[in-house]
Amino acid sequence: MASLRLVLIAAVIICFCQLPATVSQTRPLVTQITLDTTTLLYTFQIQQRTPLQIERLVLDIEQDYMWVTCDNKSYISSTYTPVACSAQLCKSYQYSSCGNNDTCVVSGQGTESLELGQDVAALPSTDGSNPGLLVTFPGLAFACGSTRDLSGLPSAVAGVAGMSSSKLALPDQLTAAVGFGHKFAMCLPSGNAPGALLFGDGPLIFLSQPGRDLFLQLIHTPLIKNPVYTDDFYIDVQRIDFNRVPLAIDAAMLQIGTKGRGGTKLSTVVPYTQLATPIYNSLVAAFAAQKNLPRVASVAPFGACFNSSALGSTRVGPALPEIDLVLQSNTTIWSIFGSNSMVSVSDNVLCLGFVDGGEDPETSIVMGTYQMQDNLLQFDMANSTLGFSSSLLFERSTCSDFNFTTSA
Repeated sequence: MASLRLVLIAAVIICFCQLPATVSQTRPLVTQITLDTTTLLYTFQIQQRTPLQIERLVLDIEQDYMWVTCDNKSYISSTYTPVACSAQLCKSYQYSSCGNNDTCVVSGQGTESLELGQDVAALPSTDGSNPGLLVTFPGLAFACGSTRDLSGLPSAVAGVAGMSSSKLALPDQLTAAVGFGHKFAMCLPSGNAPGALLFGDGPLIFLSQPGRDLFLQLIHTPLIKNPVYTDDFYIDVQRIDFNRVPLAIDAAMLQIGTKGRGGTKLSTVVPYTQLATPIYNSLVAAFAAQKNLPRVASVAPFGACFNSSALGSTRVGPALPEIDLVLQSNTTIWSIFGSNSMVSVSDNVLCLGFVDGGEDPETSIVMGTYQMQDNLLQFDMANSTLGFSSSLLFERSTCSDFNFTTSA
């Protein structure tokens, strides 16, 4: 009888530990980021609906809101409710309007309007080292998209998670629900193993660096407001150095004009950094001047490829000079090493992992995900700063070093 009582007590404890936590806790939240090798987009998991169901969403730091497919009766949940036009959440978003039945709608692709709804969602909490208890949110807002909007996205996704600084974006909603710092961090993996996406304050501790909070090692630079694209993330690149020599670039291209053109924007849906043609040509010329790097035929989508047979290898990739993005001062530098500047396309052929963005693009530099791989980035919207690590490979670490074994 005593043994039976112990079994029952143990069962109750196990069940209790598996119950989702409430939103009153302020621990950060964490989930896995994975690279889709077909589309080169990054995705992550969130649980949604009643009963909870895993949804895989594209990570998009330029998107203002989260959307999932709801057409063809594909979205079934007992807790879904439309957002009313009178709701503060609807009024706070500049691109919302009132649709049928007093339901808030937001602008979708083209002229399409998407119904805004709310439902239960959940993500794991973390102590910074492992995932913990699942935390639920009773009213996470999202738009109802169409399956046709999934065209060009990874095959397993249900939609897109907006991660901009908009009030409807996921970071802002989670901050309002949980009460932690208005920030999120992402570490994009370079291979098949997952990276980490963390909402809220740190710490962040990787297996390769036990006891060391990676957030304390970050360099910080201001996030710059674009007067037109107000919710996107821009940084103030003052110049670009190659091998510590400034590239010949018109400085005006690096500044954001009154009409929102120019400057440097971060993107998670652009795989390789896009450079305005004058900047791109200057960078290619600097690489082509290397004596041990003869040009070979280009391989799409790249415009500059090289014979790498004479190159050595380092901890941070091919043995080439780094590209330095010099920010608000000469000592605030985002360094891009060989692992993030060159792409291996075949034996002994490396291509410069940047693409020509056109003669007069809307944005002079659009930072792509290849240049962010194995770099830890923290977006602090409350203080309008970006924390960055440059390559973790220098520390014998990668973005796949977070221990996703649950501690709960």
